[in-house]
Amino acid sequence: MVELPEVWPEFRVHVCEEDRMQPGHTLVNLSNHPLHVPLTAAVIDAHGRTRWFYQRRPGESHWGYRADVPDLRGDIDVRTVDEGVLVGGTNIMEGLSRVMAFVVSWDGRIVWENLMANHHHIHRTPEGHFMFLTTDRRSFDKYGKDLLGDQIVEWDPACNRIVWNWHLFDHHEPERDRPDYSHCNTVEPDPRDGSLYLSCRNMNSILKIERTSGEILWRLGQNGDFEMDPADRFYHQHAPELQPNGNLLLFDNGTGRPEEVGGQVSRALELAIDEAKMTATAVWDYRHEPDLYCPIWSDADRLPNGNTLIVFGTRTEGDTTRYVEVTPEGEVVWEVEVSPSGWGTYRAERMLRHVPELAY
Repeated sequence: MVELPEVWPEFRVHVCEEDRMQPGHTLVNLSNHPLHVPLTAAVIDAHGRTRWFYQRRPGESHWGYRADVPDLRGDIDVRTVDEGVLVGGTNIMEGLSRVMAFVVSWDGRIVWENLMANHHHIHRTPEGHFMFLTTDRRSFDKYGKDLLGDQIVEWDPACNRIVWNWHLFDHHEPERDRPDYSHCNTVEPDPRDGSLYLSCRNMNSILKIERTSGEILWRLGQNGDFEMDPADRFYHQHAPELQPNGNLLLFDNGTGRPEEVGGQVSRALELAIDEAKMTATAVWDYRHEPDLYCPIWSDADRLPNGNTLIVFGTRTEGDTTRYVEVTPEGEVVWEVEVSPSGWGTYRAERMLRHVPELAY
C-alpha cells in the first residue's frame, strides 16, 4: 500500500463502469496553491486509489537551483515516457524559484533535468528531443511597454542545447495592449506534414505553423481564417489534440463566451477542419451535467476505445476538479471528484503503457 503524504486529496468516485472504460490507470498532476504543496505527480486507478506518487524532494538540483519550492502555479504537464514520467510546465513567474523540466523514474530517481524553465507543455519528439514552451518578453513602441509572448523550443538532451525554436512575435504583430499577450499552452505536432499547432489561450486562437519556414499557415478561432458558426467558437481553449481524421479535439474553457451563444460554460469540443473550404465545424462536444465553468487549466484526450477522458480542472475555492470519461454518445462511464476544493489538476493521461508494478 502506498504511504501517502500527510496532506493529500480524496478522490471521490461518483461513477465507475469499469467494463466500459478504457483500461489503464490515470496519471495526473496535483496542485494545492493555498497549502503550498510541492510539485506533485500521481497515478490513480479506476476506484480512486493512489497507486503511485512523486513529490519534488528538498535539496539542490545539480544545476544549482532550488528543487524544494512549492508549486505555486499548477500548470504542470505530466506524461509517461520509457524511463518513467516526464514533468514540465513549472514555475515561471518572476520572483518565484523555478523547477526545470525533468524525468523521474518509477522508483523516484531524477534521470534527466533540463536547463531551461518552461511552462504549460512538454513532449518528447520521435527523435528523442523535448519540445516545450517558454516565454518571450519584447518591447513594443506603439504600446509603450513590454508584452509577454511565447516561443517554442526543441531541446536535444544528448548535447543539452536548443536545436530549433520559433518566436510568436517574429511572425505575429500584437493586436492589442495586453501584458500577458498570448499565454500559449500546447504544441501539437502533425505527423502528416511536420507542421505544429500552437494553442494561444489569450488570443482565443490555434495557429498552424510550417516548421521549416516558421510561417503561420492559418489561424483558427478569434480573428481567424476559418468560417465558423458562432456556437462552434472556442474561448481560452486548452490542449488541442489532432485526431487521425484531421479533426481537432480540445477543451473549450468558455471564458468570455457571449451570453447569446451559451455564456461562460466549459466543454470538450471536436472540430472538423476543412482547409480547402476554410471552414471549421463542431462535430462532437460534451458538457458536464450540471454545467461547469473552468476559467483555467483542463484537458480532453481521445482514448483508443473511442471514449474521451476530460479534466474539468480548477483551483478556485469552492469548486473542485473532476476527471470524466465519456462514450462517443456522451454517457459518463467514470467520474472522479478531487476534494476538498483547493486541490486541482491541469492535465491527465490514461496510461496505456509503462505501467509498473504499483501498490495494491
